[in-house]
Amino acid sequence: MKQHVKKRLSWVIFAGILIVGALLAYNFYSIMNLNDDEGRVNRAEPFYTSVVIGYEEKKLPENGETLEVREYEVTYDEDGHFVSEVVEGPNVGARAEWDGTVYREFNPEGEETNSQETSSGAVAPHPFLSRATNEQIRKWLDDGTLGSSEGDVDIIGRTAQAFVKTESPEAVPAEWVEKYPSIFSEDENEEAVTYYVDANERILLAAESRNNGKLFHSIRMTSFESR
Repeated sequence: MKQHVKKRLSWVIFAGILIVGALLAYNFYSIMNLNDDEGRVNRAEPFYTSVVIGYEEKKLPENGETLEVREYEVTYDEDGHFVSEVVEGPNVGARAEWDGTVYREFNPEGEETNSQETSSGAVAPHPFLSRATNEQIRKWLDDGTLGSSEGDVDIIGRTAQAFVKTESPEAVPAEWVEKYPSIFSEDENEEAVTYYVDANERILLAAESRNNGKLFHSIRMTSFESR
Protein backbone atom coordinates (compact mmCIF):
# COMPACT_ATOMS: atom_id res chain seq x y z
CA MET A 1 0.00 0.00 0.00
CA LYS A 2 2.78 2.40 0.93
CA GLN A 3 4.56 1.71 -2.34
CA HIS A 4 1.31 2.32 -4.23
CA VAL A 5 0.88 5.71 -2.52
CA LYS A 6 4.44 6.70 -3.43
CA LYS A 7 3.85 5.76 -7.06
CA ARG A 8 0.59 7.72 -7.16
CA LEU A 9 2.19 10.83 -5.72
CA SER A 10 5.09 10.51 -8.14
CA TRP A 11 2.65 10.23 -11.03
CA VAL A 12 0.73 13.35 -9.98
CA ILE A 13 3.89 15.43 -9.76
CA PHE A 14 5.30 13.91 -12.95
CA ALA A 15 2.11 14.65 -14.90
CA GLY A 16 2.10 18.24 -13.69
CA ILE A 17 5.70 18.75 -14.74
CA LEU A 18 4.94 17.28 -18.16
CA ILE A 19 2.22 19.82 -18.78
CA VAL A 20 3.72 22.94 -17.28
CA GLY A 21 7.29 22.58 -18.46
CA ALA A 22 7.15 20.47 -21.50
CA LEU A 23 4.95 19.76 -24.31
CA LEU A 24 8.40 20.37 -25.73
CA ALA A 25 10.88 17.54 -25.27
CA TYR A 26 13.78 19.86 -24.41
CA ASN A 27 11.73 21.58 -21.74
CA PHE A 28 10.54 18.24 -20.38
CA TYR A 29 13.98 16.72 -19.99
CA SER A 30 15.42 19.92 -18.52
CA ILE A 31 12.79 20.05 -15.79
CA MET A 32 12.98 16.31 -15.18
CA ASN A 33 16.67 16.76 -14.41
CA LEU A 34 15.56 18.63 -11.31
CA ASN A 35 13.95 15.44 -9.94
CA ASP A 36 15.49 13.02 -7.49
CA ASP A 37 16.13 9.34 -8.16
CA GLU A 38 12.60 8.30 -7.13
CA GLY A 39 10.93 10.57 -9.69
CA ARG A 40 9.74 13.12 -7.13
CA VAL A 41 10.49 16.83 -7.24
CA ASN A 42 13.50 17.80 -5.12
CA ARG A 43 12.45 19.05 -1.70
CA ALA A 44 13.88 22.55 -1.94
CA GLU A 45 13.16 25.33 0.52
CA PRO A 46 9.69 26.92 0.23
CA PHE A 47 9.33 29.17 -2.80
CA TYR A 48 6.29 31.16 -1.63
CA THR A 49 5.52 32.20 1.93
CA SER A 50 2.62 34.03 3.58
CA VAL A 51 0.54 34.40 0.42
CA VAL A 52 -2.79 33.34 -1.03
CA ILE A 53 -2.57 32.34 -4.70
CA GLY A 54 -5.43 31.70 -7.07
CA TYR A 55 -4.91 29.97 -10.40
CA GLU A 56 -6.98 28.51 -13.21
CA GLU A 57 -6.03 25.31 -15.01
CA LYS A 58 -7.42 24.19 -18.37
CA LYS A 59 -6.49 20.64 -19.26
CA LEU A 60 -7.46 18.22 -22.00
CA PRO A 61 -8.37 14.81 -20.52
CA GLU A 62 -6.99 11.66 -22.13
CA ASN A 63 -8.77 10.81 -25.39
CA GLY A 64 -11.00 13.85 -24.93
CA GLU A 65 -11.55 16.96 -27.03
CA THR A 66 -13.00 19.42 -24.49
CA LEU A 67 -10.76 21.20 -22.01
CA GLU A 68 -11.62 20.74 -18.35
CA VAL A 69 -11.43 23.96 -16.34
CA ARG A 70 -10.62 24.10 -12.63
CA GLU A 71 -9.88 27.02 -10.34
CA TYR A 72 -7.68 26.57 -7.29
CA GLU A 73 -6.89 28.59 -4.20
CA VAL A 74 -3.60 27.94 -2.42
CA THR A 75 -2.72 29.36 0.99
CA TYR A 76 0.93 29.29 2.08
CA ASP A 77 2.19 30.17 5.55
CA GLU A 78 5.60 31.59 6.47
CA ASP A 79 7.15 28.11 6.51
CA GLY A 80 5.87 27.13 3.07
CA HIS A 81 3.15 24.85 4.43
CA PHE A 82 0.05 25.02 2.26
CA VAL A 83 -3.55 24.08 1.68
CA SER A 84 -4.68 23.86 -1.97
CA GLU A 85 -8.38 23.53 -2.78
CA VAL A 86 -10.45 23.24 -5.96
CA VAL A 87 -12.91 26.14 -5.73
CA GLU A 88 -14.57 25.84 -9.15
CA GLY A 89 -14.97 23.14 -11.79
CA PRO A 90 -14.82 19.33 -11.52
CA ASN A 91 -14.11 17.99 -8.00
CA VAL A 92 -14.96 21.22 -6.18
CA GLY A 93 -13.91 20.85 -2.56
CA ALA A 94 -11.05 18.44 -3.23
CA ARG A 95 -7.90 19.63 -1.53
CA ALA A 96 -4.26 18.86 -0.88
CA GLU A 97 -2.14 20.03 2.04
CA TRP A 98 1.39 19.83 3.38
CA ASP A 99 2.12 20.48 7.05
CA GLY A 100 5.90 20.22 6.84
CA THR A 101 5.88 16.50 7.55
CA VAL A 102 3.12 14.80 5.57
CA TYR A 103 1.53 15.56 2.19
CA ARG A 104 -2.18 14.61 2.07
CA GLU A 105 -4.96 14.62 -0.50
CA PHE A 106 -8.70 14.69 0.24
CA ASN A 107 -11.71 14.14 -1.99
CA PRO A 108 -14.66 16.59 -2.08
CA GLU A 109 -16.31 14.64 0.76
CA GLY A 110 -13.32 15.28 3.00
CA GLU A 111 -12.06 11.69 2.93
CA GLU A 112 -8.29 11.23 2.83
CA THR A 113 -7.30 9.53 -0.43
CA ASN A 114 -3.52 9.80 -0.30
CA SER A 115 -0.73 10.55 2.15
CA GLN A 116 3.03 10.70 1.85
CA GLU A 117 5.72 11.57 4.37
CA THR A 118 7.86 14.40 2.99
CA SER A 119 9.82 15.65 5.97
CA SER A 120 12.98 16.35 3.96
CA GLY A 121 11.77 19.68 2.58
CA ALA A 122 8.98 21.61 0.88
CA VAL A 123 6.35 20.34 -1.54
CA ALA A 124 4.54 22.51 -4.09
CA PRO A 125 0.79 22.01 -4.54
CA HIS A 126 1.45 22.08 -8.29
CA PRO A 127 4.76 22.19 -10.22
CA PHE A 128 3.51 25.45 -11.77
CA LEU A 129 4.07 27.02 -8.34
CA SER A 130 7.31 25.22 -7.51
CA ARG A 131 10.77 26.61 -6.97
CA ALA A 132 12.15 24.06 -9.45
CA THR A 133 9.96 25.27 -12.31
CA ASN A 134 10.63 28.93 -11.60
CA GLU A 135 14.36 28.40 -11.30
CA GLN A 136 14.31 26.65 -14.68
CA ILE A 137 12.41 29.58 -16.20
CA ARG A 138 15.02 31.98 -14.80
CA LYS A 139 17.83 29.85 -16.19
CA TRP A 140 16.27 29.97 -19.66
CA LEU A 141 15.84 33.74 -19.29
CA ASP A 142 19.48 34.18 -18.33
CA ASP A 143 20.91 32.01 -21.10
CA GLY A 144 18.53 33.34 -23.76
CA THR A 145 16.79 30.05 -24.54
CA LEU A 146 13.31 30.78 -23.19
CA GLY A 147 12.04 31.51 -26.70
CA SER A 148 11.07 34.43 -28.90
CA SER A 149 9.69 37.51 -27.19
CA GLU A 150 6.07 38.30 -28.03
CA GLY A 151 5.70 41.51 -26.02
CA ASP A 152 4.03 42.34 -22.71
CA VAL A 153 0.59 41.55 -21.29
CA ASP A 154 -1.16 42.30 -18.01
CA ILE A 155 -1.75 39.36 -15.66
CA ILE A 156 -3.19 39.97 -12.17
CA GLY A 157 -2.11 43.61 -12.43
CA ARG A 158 1.50 42.75 -13.23
CA THR A 159 3.47 43.28 -16.40
CA ALA A 160 4.23 39.87 -17.83
CA GLN A 161 6.66 39.25 -20.66
CA ALA A 162 5.50 36.60 -23.14
CA PHE A 163 8.00 34.13 -24.60
CA VAL A 164 7.14 31.45 -27.16
CA LYS A 165 9.25 28.31 -27.18
CA THR A 166 8.93 25.81 -30.04
CA GLU A 167 10.24 22.34 -30.84
CA SER A 168 10.49 19.97 -33.79
CA PRO A 169 7.73 17.41 -34.58
CA GLU A 170 10.08 14.55 -33.72
CA ALA A 171 10.19 15.70 -30.09
CA VAL A 172 6.64 14.50 -29.34
CA PRO A 173 6.74 11.30 -27.24
CA ALA A 174 4.77 8.37 -28.67
CA GLU A 175 2.56 8.14 -25.57
CA TRP A 176 1.27 11.68 -26.15
CA VAL A 177 0.18 10.75 -29.65
CA GLU A 178 -1.69 7.77 -28.20
CA LYS A 179 -3.28 9.55 -25.24
CA TYR A 180 -4.21 12.80 -27.01
CA PRO A 181 -5.11 11.88 -30.61
CA SER A 182 -7.17 15.04 -31.07
CA ILE A 183 -4.04 17.13 -30.48
CA PHE A 184 -1.00 15.14 -31.63
CA SER A 185 -0.35 13.15 -34.77
CA GLU A 186 2.52 10.83 -35.60
CA ASP A 187 4.27 13.21 -38.00
CA GLU A 188 2.57 16.60 -38.25
CA ASN A 189 3.16 18.45 -35.01
CA GLU A 190 4.07 22.09 -34.44
CA GLU A 191 4.47 22.53 -30.71
CA ALA A 192 4.63 25.85 -28.94
CA VAL A 193 4.54 26.83 -25.27
CA THR A 194 3.97 30.45 -24.35
CA TYR A 195 5.43 31.42 -20.98
CA TYR A 196 4.28 34.61 -19.25
CA VAL A 197 6.94 35.77 -16.81
CA ASP A 198 6.69 38.63 -14.31
CA ALA A 199 8.98 41.33 -15.69
CA ASN A 200 10.19 42.38 -12.24
CA GLU A 201 10.16 39.26 -10.04
CA ARG A 202 10.83 36.83 -12.89
CA ILE A 203 8.29 34.29 -11.68
CA LEU A 204 5.97 32.30 -13.93
CA LEU A 205 2.48 33.82 -14.05
CA ALA A 206 0.99 31.69 -16.84
CA ALA A 207 1.81 29.05 -19.44
CA GLU A 208 -0.13 27.98 -22.52
CA SER A 209 0.70 24.82 -24.48
CA ARG A 210 -0.43 24.40 -28.09
CA ASN A 211 0.10 21.95 -30.91
CA ASN A 212 -0.74 22.98 -34.46
CA GLY A 213 -2.25 26.09 -32.91
CA LYS A 214 -4.70 24.15 -30.73
CA LEU A 215 -4.65 24.74 -26.99
CA PHE A 216 -3.79 21.61 -25.04
CA HIS A 217 -3.20 22.90 -21.55
CA SER A 218 -2.94 26.24 -19.78
CA ILE A 219 -2.32 27.49 -16.26
CA ARG A 220 -2.75 31.11 -15.25
CA MET A 221 -2.57 32.91 -11.92
CA THR A 222 -5.79 34.72 -11.08
CA SER A 223 -4.63 36.33 -7.82
CA PHE A 224 -1.51 36.73 -5.72
CA GLU A 225 -2.00 38.37 -2.33
CA SER A 226 0.59 38.82 0.39
CA ARG A 227 -0.62 38.47 3.96
